[in-house]
Amino acid sequence: MMITICVLQVPGELPEAYWNLFLSHVSEERRGQASRFVHLADAYRSVLGELLTRVTLSQLTGLKPVELFFTRNQYGKPSLSLSNYADVQFNVSHSGDWIALISGGDADLGVDVEKIAPIDMKIAERFFSLTESQFLAAEPAEMQLETFYRLWTLKESYIKAVGMGLSMPLDSFSMIRNADGDWHSPEAASYRFLSLRLDPEHMLAACSTGEELPVQPDYITIEELYQALIK
Repeated sequence: MMITICVLQVPGELPEAYWNLFLSHVSEERRGQASRFVHLADAYRSVLGELLTRVTLSQLTGLKPVELFFTRNQYGKPSLSLSNYADVQFNVSHSGDWIALISGGDADLGVDVEKIAPIDMKIAERFFSLTESQFLAAEPAEMQLETFYRLWTLKESYIKAVGMGLSMPLDSFSMIRNADGDWHSPEAASYRFLSLRLDPEHMLAACSTGEELPVQPDYITIEELYQALIK
């Protein structure tokens, strides 16, 4: 089964009919969570993240989106709780205007998307390995922010794939850029990595245990998500 990465841009506003349908296809816990968010954008990200997961995994399993049930390991990594489909691989992330979902294959997967915002570069000294901190410091000033987010999302995608969350220290492994521009980690030699910009304000990274990653994500629209539910 081929690995795919789907990305969905979060709209500023959804038609009421769409939102009501979307809410009816997510878990009761998710609906409750969405109702408590102060900002509508946070509710959209939360609900659409689960919905994109349900629609995509529905296509992989043949089950209806509402027939899927999820569980989490002790570190919070989600998986399907249905015994027949426990080995279906997926991982989801959202930030800013984008939701990203990686799925397929039969090995561990991780994905991370982050909105790029100005940060204090000293944060790299706290969370990055010495190798990464030195690499970042050597970058031209105008490239440091981009390089920081490439490193951060790559590292997040790896710890999400491993399934240990932040219980795995971010400085316990290094991301290194090859001469051809590809990324790898000496401590995770069997993993493949992908790093790209979704747009000028968002960075995406993904990783898999040895299986080939797509070069580009598939862009899913809100209309396609809606149509998948009313079929």
